[in-house]
Formats: sequence, structure tokens, C-alpha cells
Amino acid sequence: MPYLPGMTLRASITQTIAGTRTTELANAVDALTARYRSGIPAGSPILSREIDVLAYTAYRMPATYAATRAVFEQLHDVVPDLRPGSLVDLGAGTGATAWAALDVWPDLTSLTMLEQSDAAIAVGRRIAENSDATPLLAASWRQWHLGQTQPLDPADIAVAAYVLGELITEQQSLLVETLARTASTVVLVEPGTPAGYARIITARNELIARGLNVLAPCPHSLQCPLLARDGDWCHFAERLERSSTHRSVKSAELSYEDEKYAYVAAGRAARPGATGRRPARILRHPTLRKGLVSLQLCTEEGSAVELKVAKSEGEPYKRARRARWGDPWPPPEHPAGSSTLSPP
Repeated sequence: MPYLPGMTLRASITQTIAGTRTTELANAVDALTARYRSGIPAGSPILSREIDVLAYTAYRMPATYAATRAVFEQLHDVVPDLRPGSLVDLGAGTGATAWAALDVWPDLTSLTMLEQSDAAIAVGRRIAENSDATPLLAASWRQWHLGQTQPLDPADIAVAAYVLGELITEQQSLLVETLARTASTVVLVEPGTPAGYARIITARNELIARGLNVLAPCPHSLQCPLLARDGDWCHFAERLERSSTHRSVKSAELSYEDEKYAYVAAGRAARPGATGRRPARILRHPTLRKGLVSLQLCTEEGSAVELKVAKSEGEPYKRARRARWGDPWPPPEHPAGSSTLSPP
């Protein structure tokens, strides 16, 4: 069972931003949204003022939490024996990644949150104080700048979520190098846009060059097959409910949003499936027709293919109807079905 803190992250966010005028938050959200969408690397900390951090907390922290939790769950599906005891988050913001990691790996005991913004650190600590999770309460928050010479303490897993896009090319490479030096398992998450995917592909190549094996989402360490497809890229989506405050600061009408993300997880241990086949990854929403489910898969051989599962196949068909975009295929608890792969 996932770890469930005494106070949920949503409730903690609501309590932290209580007393701040919604109009102030909305104006700060508009400014931050424009800044992030510009695609221009940050020359100075984006979250420099408390109002900027509170606005980020209201409109981006829930989405960051949802995406990173989905990534960690997908990694756990592929490597169920991975049970990290320590995690370091580079560019931690207000700590969404730590909350997500504890949901998936409740045995985590050491959390190190590295962030360049003093304001973000202060708000992140206030949010964590509303939890009764000992690792969150005892987390080490440190001001940290990429490129500082002091080495980081080793950790079981090192994460950087939504950080690469704020850096110039040389800094992106330095961040990947720092992650690979710090932990045996590395996770990078970026927006699920063509530009975010491109940054993940570059980081993926650098991790492979440093001797790490790709663990997820790819079932291989070969070239991404979607690079050969114009207008296509590997990304996933996680639906999250919006709180009333979330809707207000974003001027949103829908009660939910779909956070699209791209990611790579890599490790120094032998790749999963080294003594057997690795499950494929579902690359798109399954297509359901009468008596037939079509799955777009990335396979262990490094190919993007279509799998058609007919109702006549029985249990594999039932599993295919339950499958979701981003899931491994076949599901971890089941052997492969009898369906055949057809070329795209």
C-alpha cells in the first residue's frame, strides 16, 4: 500500500497559501506561465519572490507531484526490487517530488532537497510541516547552485524534475553528469512537449554513454524508434483533479487537467529482464473497437509496433481493455498473451 500522509499534499498546499489574495496569485501565475512557455533559459531564479513561489505552489506543484508519482510508479512496475532508502532532488522547488516518492517507496528515510531559491525552500518546509511523515519533516533542505564544486553525498536515487528546460545546453549536460555521479538510479522528468522530449533524449544518450542502463519508460537502451517518425515523440499523461483554488488561479473551468510529461529513468544495475524478456511500454491511449483492442508499443527490440488483441483471445483481451497509456505490456503479474505484433 502506498504511504498516505496524515494531511494530504492538496490540503497542505491550501493551508500554506491561505491568506494570500487570489488576484495576487492569479497575476503571479500569469507571469510564471509566460516565463515558462517562453523556453528561454533562466538567467536568475524564476522563483525569487514569495508570491511567485506561492503561485507556483498553487498551480504547478500538484501537476509536478502527479507526474513524478506516475514516473515512480512506472519505474516500480519495471524494477519492483528497487527500494531506495535515500533520495536527492536537484532543483526541488517546493518538494513535490519527495511527496510523490514517499507514496511509491514508503521505506525512504533520507530526503535531500537542493534548491537555489531561498523563498522556495522556506515554502517547501512550511508545506512539509503539515505532514506527519518523518522523512518529510526531517528532510535536509539546502540552497544549491548547479556547478558548485562541493560534491553531493551519495544517494540511492537522484531526481531532477522540470529543471532541464531552465538551463542552457552546457548546464543541462552538467546536471546529467551530477545526477549520474550522485546516485545509482537517475530520473529526469520534463514537459511532454517535443522540446521536452528532445531534452530527455539528449539526457538519455548521455546517461547511456556514462554506462547506465535505461530502466523506463523504454524497455531497451537502443535509439528511440519515435525519432524516425515526423511529428511524433514519446510522452505520457496523468490526469489530476483541480482544487477550487487551483481553478481560480488558472481561470480554469474544468475540474481536472492532464499533465503531459516525458521522462527517462536509468541505473547502473543490470537492466531488468537481463535473464528474460522485458515488458513493452504502451505509447498511446489504447484504441478500443468492437471485439478488438489496439496497443501502440515500444518493444525490447527497440521498435515501435502495433499489437492487436482480439476478444477471442480471452484473458489477454480483458487485460488489454484495462490497460492504460504508459503501462508496461504485458502487465507485470501476467505472462505474455498469444497476440501477434504487426508492423506500424
